[in-house]
Amino acid sequence: MIKSYQRPSKLFNKGPSLLSKLLLLIFISIVLMGADYRFHYLKNIKQITNVFTKPFHTLLNTPSDIYNFTAEYFSKQSRLIHENETLKLNIDSLQADLQRLDFIDQENNQLKNLLEVKNAHKFKTEAVSIIYSRFDPFNQKIIIDGGQNKDFQAGQPVINALGLVGQISSVFPETSEVTLIVDKKMSVPIQIQRNGLRAITNGNGQNETISLSYLPNSVDVIIGDVLKTSGIDTIYPEGIAVAEVLEINSNPTLPFAKIICKPISAIRNHTHVLVVTPINKIANNEVPIKNDQKK
Repeated sequence: MIKSYQRPSKLFNKGPSLLSKLLLLIFISIVLMGADYRFHYLKNIKQITNVFTKPFHTLLNTPSDIYNFTAEYFSKQSRLIHENETLKLNIDSLQADLQRLDFIDQENNQLKNLLEVKNAHKFKTEAVSIIYSRFDPFNQKIIIDGGQNKDFQAGQPVINALGLVGQISSVFPETSEVTLIVDKKMSVPIQIQRNGLRAITNGNGQNETISLSYLPNSVDVIIGDVLKTSGIDTIYPEGIAVAEVLEINSNPTLPFAKIICKPISAIRNHTHVLVVTPINKIANNEVPIKNDQKK
């Protein structure tokens, strides 16, 4: 009888248990840690391994770095946009304040000039503001802040710091309508400052100029002559600047020269005017006083 010899199966061979392997690894780790703590022999090894592991650390931190960079970029962009809008609003506000200051400074200069005119002339005046200015070629008029409440009357001259503006044509309870010297209905007796020549101006209406009427072609008038009120009508005080000669057209076929003048008062550029008491009104007011004194 033949005997068969078979090797024992390794399936049932038992080696060290997992727990014993774990304990052995823990023991070895503790020994190595103690030896490293005592002799520092792993320091060089750590430095060498750090050189090789650093790129991996950088690669692993790349997504986090990209996220932080993107978030910070958009946060800065949003903050810059907000700051830019705020600065624009501040600039607009400062520009508006600057314009208001310029307007106030201009208005103060005009009032100062009006005060100088009021003190320089002997006639009585009262300062008022312009409420509304019409740009109508057929009616060149402005509305001023003052009427029956200030005892204004139709016919009173209106001036500014530069010269004659016009004449009150209608009076209302708190406002008055002033017809400008450029209106077609306005005529002003004037005297040329250079040679004393007297004439009458008439408004042209459309182009804000006035003309000298009924003067012959040989008249002694040159460009640049200054026209002032003559005071002959006892309405406008004498010596108020009216206009400057701008153009002279002499046509031999026509009996009179065509002389165009530009108003000196610069009507559209002022916000305040002076209402003048007419000469005849002052004279009428003085007559009763003298009679009373005689009595």
